[in-house]
Amino acid sequence: MPIVFAVFFFLAAIVLGPLIIIFGYLHFRRRAISKRELQALRNDIAQIKAEIGEIREQIADFIIKTH
Repeated sequence: MPIVFAVFFFLAAIVLGPLIIIFGYLHFRRRAISKRELQALRNDIAQIKAEIGEIREQIADFIIKTH
């Protein structure tokens, strides 16, 4: 009976090992992509904030010149 269990566990390891590796890799890759997308969004937000600051300065200059 122990030989049957040993063979069963050996076969299970052969079948499940690559599946665990593949799904682990896919999960890691998905997480890496989302981190890159998050960083890109942060960069876009920083750029938009800088542009808003420039627009505020232009509006302030316009108000000063017109009064």
